[in-house]
Amino acid sequence: MTENKYDVLIIGGGISGLSALHFLKQNDSSLKIKLYEADTRLGGTIGTDNIEGFSLDWGPNGFLDREPLTLELVEQLGITDSLERANDNVSNRFILRAGKLRPVPMSPPKFMTSSILPISGRLRVMMEPFAKTRPEGIDESIYDFVKRRIGVQAADYLVQPMVSGVYGGVADRLSLQSCFPIMREMEDDYGSLFKAMIAKAKQAKAKKKKSGSPSGPGGWLTSFKGGLYSVIEQFQKNYNDDISCGMRAKSITKQENSYHVTFEDGTEVTTKHVILATPTYKAADLVTSFSTSLAQSLNSIPYAPISVVCLGYKKDDIQHKLDGFGFLVPKKENLKILGSIWTSSIFENRAPDGMVQFRTMIGGDGDHESINLSDAELIKTIEHDLDSIVGINGKPVLTKIYRWAKGIPQFKIGHAEIMLKLEKELKRQGNVYLTGNAYYGISLNDCIKQSFKIANQITQ
Repeated sequence: MTENKYDVLIIGGGISGLSALHFLKQNDSSLKIKLYEADTRLGGTIGTDNIEGFSLDWGPNGFLDREPLTLELVEQLGITDSLERANDNVSNRFILRAGKLRPVPMSPPKFMTSSILPISGRLRVMMEPFAKTRPEGIDESIYDFVKRRIGVQAADYLVQPMVSGVYGGVADRLSLQSCFPIMREMEDDYGSLFKAMIAKAKQAKAKKKKSGSPSGPGGWLTSFKGGLYSVIEQFQKNYNDDISCGMRAKSITKQENSYHVTFEDGTEVTTKHVILATPTYKAADLVTSFSTSLAQSLNSIPYAPISVVCLGYKKDDIQHKLDGFGFLVPKKENLKILGSIWTSSIFENRAPDGMVQFRTMIGGDGDHESINLSDAELIKTIEHDLDSIVGINGKPVLTKIYRWAKGIPQFKIGHAEIMLKLEKELKRQGNVYLTGNAYYGISLNDCIKQSFKIANQITQ
């Protein structure tokens, strides 16, 4: 069989691999590049189904528009006109406490008069400027950080649900340094989160930008008309000749000045640079032949299972007004679901007229069993929990389940040490690169930034 030779080979056709392909082409159009994807489709966890007038996202449903690089990428792809910003309902977020949805207050005065925490918890939060400093030399968990600075009740009812909603994780297992480095920097630079928020709010006001708030980081939730998969379709349209799907890599061996890659169908490829844009456990299988150290570090990054369940209902069958982004469920509320996004309340055309769409998450690192429930059991569980919160009088008119057995990478305590080992070994090997959501951040923005960095390393 004829051996193919490339300057750069990309393995993995999710947002990270596709972004790397794009930035490499932008930097140097003369490079001979090929992207191979094992599946018959591109996108990884990004996908959109259109069923009976409902638009259903498989995994992520948007990104925050605070990252200029992502917006530049969209413009370069030629789909800026397809961007869709979530409407103002996105600012109305809820947390379940004592069985009732409580609005997340957006300012200190509203926080002090809200019912999101009992008065003792609210007073403890206001004592944040007097909190103890972080012990030296430790990789502090998110939970311990929050408990130390604003108290146990805030940790249990404000931060733990946010962590499960973003990471599908458990706050006392995840590293603050790796998950939310900005929060650690705020404490180090200002000595207080309150002081840091005030300073950053002034900076944002001067620049006329949206700063972070108690409901989440700065930026506005943004997607594409019809669903997030539009960006993947545009990548394929622009670079179809450089992409091969249904091509599963089998092994990688290192040669003197190149890498030799074999595929399950017998195809063989030689390349100077290889970018692994796959989940860590798949990358580990590919690199083990030339670096057991790299494989071991990759395999030490765990994943949490997650199921995304989309349910469509008649609007008249829902008692709650659904006038917001959705809600998160603290662990102490003893429900199975992690939270639910009211997709049809924040984006246009996500449900037919007179209908609503719930996008509910279940599983995470604190619940590895839910992924094994049957479809009927999963739907029944979610119907029960949703009914207890928003009041449902009828049955869903549409159900769709997306299961991800290894859904979300977990940046647990010690993740920074794993990354140092990976970086050291990658430097020693040379010309092999890792990109994806398991390294420096799990968001779409993080993946694009990492791929941009790699493209620059290769072409400069």
